[in-house]
Amino acid sequence: MPSTILPSLACCALLLTLNPSNAGHAPKDGEGEQQPAPQERGASLLTVDFAALGREGGPVPGLAAEEVSIRVGGRTRAVRSLQLIETAASGPSETGLPLPFGTNNITETGRTLALIVDDDSFVTGREAPLREAVDVLVRRLSPRDRLSLITMPYGGVKVPFTTDHSRIRTALLNISGNAAQDETGSQLACRTRRTLESLSGYLDSQHGIRETPLTVMFITGGLAAPRRDAPISMAPGMCELRQDLYKEVGEAAGAARANFYVIQPGDNMAKPAIQQTENIGGSNYRGSDNPIEGIEHLVGVTGGMMLPLTNNADGALGRVIRESASYYLATIDADRADLSGRVQQLEVKVSRPGVQLRTRPHIAFPQPGPGSRTTNPSTREMLSVATVFRDLPLRTTGYAALEADGKSLRVVTLTEPVDDGVRFASLVAALFDREGKLVSHWTATRDELQQSLVIGAMPAAPGAYRLRVAAIDTAGRSGTADYDLEAEVVQTGPLTVSSLVLGLLRERGFMPKLQFSTEPAAIGYLEMYGGSPGTKIASALEIAATLNGPPLAVAPFAIESAGGGRYIATAAIPIGALPPGEYIVRALIGVEGQALTRVIRTLKKDGR
Repeated sequence: MPSTILPSLACCALLLTLNPSNAGHAPKDGEGEQQPAPQERGASLLTVDFAALGREGGPVPGLAAEEVSIRVGGRTRAVRSLQLIETAASGPSETGLPLPFGTNNITETGRTLALIVDDDSFVTGREAPLREAVDVLVRRLSPRDRLSLITMPYGGVKVPFTTDHSRIRTALLNISGNAAQDETGSQLACRTRRTLESLSGYLDSQHGIRETPLTVMFITGGLAAPRRDAPISMAPGMCELRQDLYKEVGEAAGAARANFYVIQPGDNMAKPAIQQTENIGGSNYRGSDNPIEGIEHLVGVTGGMMLPLTNNADGALGRVIRESASYYLATIDADRADLSGRVQQLEVKVSRPGVQLRTRPHIAFPQPGPGSRTTNPSTREMLSVATVFRDLPLRTTGYAALEADGKSLRVVTLTEPVDDGVRFASLVAALFDREGKLVSHWTATRDELQQSLVIGAMPAAPGAYRLRVAAIDTAGRSGTADYDLEAEVVQTGPLTVSSLVLGLLRERGFMPKLQFSTEPAAIGYLEMYGGSPGTKIASALEIAATLNGPPLAVAPFAIESAGGGRYIATAAIPIGALPPGEYIVRALIGVEGQALTRVIRTLKKDGR
């Protein structure tokens, strides 16, 4: 669609020429004390995760903090915030479009799943159902999901956590059952004790090394319930199975944030239940030989589920994938006793009817090291670590633009809280290069923090960067969000074109927007440098469902001069009739008669 460069600017704010006085380079020690924001350090907060499922097994969206009650160590804790965390398998990265923004509401690392096989519990020749079920599991995993294979009680880690899921299939070919054909009750008890000790050791090794839950798929043919191996009047026998062994596994699962699914091959459930009670004469002291009772004990102490092993998509492992697709992360105030590292009782309840919870009966928070302040970090400390802070849900994005001189490059940042009514108390944005070096930063002023969308800018050389924003709100909650961007502008004939920005027109001009909902139209905004008044420009703004798919709507750009060889192009694209989802917005622009240049931006439309 042809346009002509007009001689004056009529409506739009010069968004991409921000020049904050405090934009600069990497912060140095001591700069945190000079930040202009009134709150330099977040409150001491801890997180508790749980899954909330509906009657059909899918995640329950929209839970509010007021609907959740949490008790840790017997004390009720106020829920400061609650957010639904989606895994990579259900997140926007799977659409194939560039991310519209970075957010700490979505985990980019995918799920962490441990497949633990109790190979002493089933006989040789019964491995095929397990391999078939794992084939189904692997086909349904996201490329970002990390899966590990462990055998117990003696094998250990066969495949460490990996996104190369084919390694799990290959390793399973070398695993075979080692169980005795006619296992006695004492042998069952001895085997169970060895397995529980091995399981506790593995879970202890997972304590404090990740922020996200660990999903454990424990496959066993059966376990013994707690039982004695000698009359009560005599010393314990060699196959004594104490209740404490189960308790230790439950506490280790809570400390490792492990969600348990205990899965049993169906053909191993043949032993009848024979419950025996020791009498005064000392006989019948051994208890039950039923292998299901030990599984029930394990499920009870871990807060897990017992499922039968099948190889269909909706079977046990398919259910694990479905139920682990998302979880809630609740923020609670930290108590001094919480940071001792000891295991405490955990109780989570929701008031909404029809909600099934997946939670653990125990929890332990990692004991901080010397000088550690991870529970109440400053914005500068949050920039210096790779940890994702999720107490304060954020969205952020960055755009490349030229200075008014048309030569110097800078990155403009946009950051907003996910929840309505939240105000930032301090905010710092920083750019990291490919080697992880901090090359530039910007700190928001008091006045800028009063805005619901905080806009900043910092100088940058052309190249690839990771933008990290660290913020603290007025309630003391801390959050970080990361976004990968290319700091570059494109050339089309005599014109240099900035990044495409999406937003709305308001009384004061153009206002960027990170996520849309019920708006009838979105405004596409970009800046150009070079050319002269009267230059004929071919331009259009398109929206499509896929990167190179047919346009769903097309609109012409209006191009107006901002003076000094700088021009503003805007166009309104209708989005009101589009269903919720992600769409690609394409700006096509160039000198008439020459090849057009394409600049893209992903638009996210929320269903609320």
